[in-house]
Amino acid sequence: MNTHLQKIKELINTYWEFLKTVSLRFYKIGTGETKLTRDFIFLFGSWFSLLLFFSFFILAEQNPFRLLVPFQLYSYPSLDHREPIVIYISNGEGEQIPIHRKVLKQEENSALVYQIVGEVGAPPYFDSVEALAKDGKLFSPKKLLDIRFALKQSWFINKNQKLVIDWNTSKLESIMEKYRLPRTKQEGESLDSDDENPNAPVDTITYYTGGTDTGPKESEEVLNKRRIQAMDQTLQALNASLFENFKDIKTIEHKFSGNLNPVYQWNSLSPLATR
Repeated sequence: MNTHLQKIKELINTYWEFLKTVSLRFYKIGTGETKLTRDFIFLFGSWFSLLLFFSFFILAEQNPFRLLVPFQLYSYPSLDHREPIVIYISNGEGEQIPIHRKVLKQEENSALVYQIVGEVGAPPYFDSVEALAKDGKLFSPKKLLDIRFALKQSWFINKNQKLVIDWNTSKLESIMEKYRLPRTKQEGESLDSDDENPNAPVDTITYYTGGTDTGPKESEEVLNKRRIQAMDQTLQALNASLFENFKDIKTIEHKFSGNLNPVYQWNSLSPLATR
């Protein structure tokens, strides 16, 4: 026990002598009795910087040795694996413009065709890229029909120069009947100020899609004609998008399998599209 006490006293005396020496040296430096040396300045700056370094990590409650392990303090960078593809959007009146969207591009041609069909039917985003001006006029994009689930099969022939797309007609008709058409101004009816402003933003998700019970009150013949026109606008935007993403395609043929409903003017749709 006495031996341990003796060792403790010796250590205390050693530290005390060290503190006395250091304090006396600082005192002489402060009073000008001793001149500063480069070695002292370097050692003082190094130990002071090290003290600040560990003090920062103590206050931040972090382990300073985590810096030695990569990606412990900072996570891996987020890599964007999406690629830009060209999609044509429509204003619902026959005008179209190309825009770029980033998607997880499919490598297989059939899967890419299905992906492009889905992007054409997706709601416009109304961002600074897609709300473009065309010919000096504001281009107001409208949502087209989402017909990707009506796609039965697609294949390439003639050395990938012709694309054939087979559609499920009954599914297309179901999509057309659920599609809520844009509201039109009836005779003697005055629309709201927001509807009269062509530059007013439109909620394309709730306004242009919905059930038939919430659609405009027009005659069934007029509704069917407008629905087939919406399908025509969708196919035109789809053809332009496919031509843009498949440079080898020269012709696109649409096949409508099943019995065509006579109430819709399917003969107004052109089954062939050429570049």
